[in-house]
Amino acid sequence: MRDPFNWSIPLFRAFGIQVKLHILYIVITLGILGRTYYQDPSHIGEFALIWVVILFASILLHEFGHCFAARSVDGEADEILMWPLGGLAYCNVPHTVRANFITVAGGPLVNVLICLVSGAAIMAASYLPPVNIFQSRQLYYPELTNYRTGGSGLPGYEEPPYHLKKGTNEIVFALKIIKTPAGARYAVSDDNKLYEIEDPKFEAYPAWVLWLSRIFWVNLLLIAFNMALPAFPMDAGRMLQCYLWHRSDDYNRATQTACYVGMATAMLLTILAFVFNDSMLFALAVFIVFSCYQQLMILASGMEERGAFGYDFSKGYGGFGPDEDAPPKPKRVGPIKRWLLARKVRKEQRETEQRIADETRLDDLLDKISRMGKDSLTAEERRFMERVSTRYRNRP
Repeated sequence: MRDPFNWSIPLFRAFGIQVKLHILYIVITLGILGRTYYQDPSHIGEFALIWVVILFASILLHEFGHCFAARSVDGEADEILMWPLGGLAYCNVPHTVRANFITVAGGPLVNVLICLVSGAAIMAASYLPPVNIFQSRQLYYPELTNYRTGGSGLPGYEEPPYHLKKGTNEIVFALKIIKTPAGARYAVSDDNKLYEIEDPKFEAYPAWVLWLSRIFWVNLLLIAFNMALPAFPMDAGRMLQCYLWHRSDDYNRATQTACYVGMATAMLLTILAFVFNDSMLFALAVFIVFSCYQQLMILASGMEERGAFGYDFSKGYGGFGPDEDAPPKPKRVGPIKRWLLARKVRKEQRETEQRIADETRLDDLLDKISRMGKDSLTAEERRFMERVSTRYRNRP
């Protein structure tokens, strides 16, 4: 109970991956549903399906994408934790730019695939998918345009809230309709203004189109959420780290730069959180700052944290059981220290194996130069020798 990351319950195991649900996820979900019921009890069933099923499933598939991508590059992935700010896929991959980038990209690619499939099905029904992620009401009341008939895109609801036309093209988002004794009808819009209306006409969507539109919008939002924020350890921040790592061939420098960019992004999110009075946005900013600070401390201690993708932490963060390799001390070693020590052992083993393989190949190339001359080397062999030589020169 000392470690908040251990406040979880196991849900199920699939493909050798244990899926756990954080207690706070349950608490916050119940709070959101309670607030929704207080504001609009007539649609609590739909809201529950959207929040509990669609959003949960989309995030979970995103994390499975990270896990399968990690395994495709000979990495390990054995646990997923669903928690209030998304999901945490615990992965451990080879210490290469390619392996890290593929693992990072695996999550958003799943959401892209879901959008492509659901969007194609929606278009097959003659509608255009909802692509405006800045209108949150599209999640509940999508406004789809029928590109064959030129339909107005008004949803087929006969209960509040209404989407009504005012004038020629403008749509009023009405909370309720008032009838006067004389028979006149007025719509009360979301900005508390009254608009006189005639009988509203709605275009009824098929139920499967309505739910596919919601699935499309949720996954489109997840893509934007992960790829638009260059904040470590979000997906875009990890991709920035991989790009800088590829350009500089220096993991530590690339990670430091990505962390500083992440902190700057978190400051911007904090400002937006106060402007829009959004507590979840502020919590995300705090999480990013904490993650970046923790990563910088790990680098400063001479140990590298790897294996976290998107807004994921690496396995063992905050302690996930005792570490048998940790040397005994008079005082009990804390969970973070145990994790760092275990990471250091595995890191040294991988570096030793990689160094032996590089030295063996380097000896073969030097023997080739002595027999056939330097011009006999291929472009890839020259780059390998330069990379290995640079690594040895930069050794402390």
